[in-house]
Amino acid sequence: MSEAAAGGWHNALAVSYEQLLGYLVAYVPQVVGALFLLLLGWLIAWGLSRLTTSLLLLLRKFLDGLLTKLIPAKTLDIKPRQIRIMGKSVFWVVMLFFFAAATSSLGMDFIATWLQLLLGYVPRLLAAGIIIISGYFIGSMAGTMAMANAGPSGFRQTYRIGTVIKIVIVSIAIVIGIEQLGINIQFFTTLVLVLLSALSAGIALAYGLGCAELVKNLVGAKQARKHFRLGECIAIAGIRGELVEISATMLILDTSQGRAVVPAKLCLEAQASIVADEETQ
Repeated sequence: MSEAAAGGWHNALAVSYEQLLGYLVAYVPQVVGALFLLLLGWLIAWGLSRLTTSLLLLLRKFLDGLLTKLIPAKTLDIKPRQIRIMGKSVFWVVMLFFFAAATSSLGMDFIATWLQLLLGYVPRLLAAGIIIISGYFIGSMAGTMAMANAGPSGFRQTYRIGTVIKIVIVSIAIVIGIEQLGINIQFFTTLVLVLLSALSAGIALAYGLGCAELVKNLVGAKQARKHFRLGECIAIAGIRGELVEISATMLILDTSQGRAVVPAKLCLEAQASIVADEETQ
């Protein structure tokens, strides 16, 4: 009886082993097909990633050349590492397609369905990505141009001005990109608009206060050109000397102690007069 039971167990194990081996043999083509899809997907994703990186580097080079023509010695604040991250993003998006195809060929319907739902958002993801990347490029160019133009105007914190402009443009691009995904961000949009309005008002106020002295000097220089001539001896704010130059914002006097640079606004704020040569001796 025990020999019969042992023989039954042996036969059952042999049948189970044969069935498992049959399943594996039948499953091998599907596994090979899935591996082939993944390999093909890796090659295509790698190629598209390299193509995207190369195109973005060419675009950066073109924009750098365009910006250099407008503003010498200025380039975009975009690093190669950031462009490589964009290329890697393209790589993984393409790989998702082939992951979905591979899991579907293996009969993993749950994973395949989940990946297909995820891939349904890919067009929106691409649109959002293009908007955000474009905003990043535009923000970098606008920030660089702002820094280049703010320097000659007398601003000391030119880097901060460029950074603020870049952040504002990129933030707007991110908000628009998120909206492309169908996410309701009305509260976030309202908050960003309020913050941008407050920031813009602060920048405008700071710019106005900072330009007050500049405007006074510009007006003072204009009045000096109307009332004084080069070569005349003038006295202004206790400084006497020969007027040798009137710049956009300054008066340059040749005094007994040497050249003196006087802010032109003193023509409006202090007493200024023409004196005889003897009085300056």
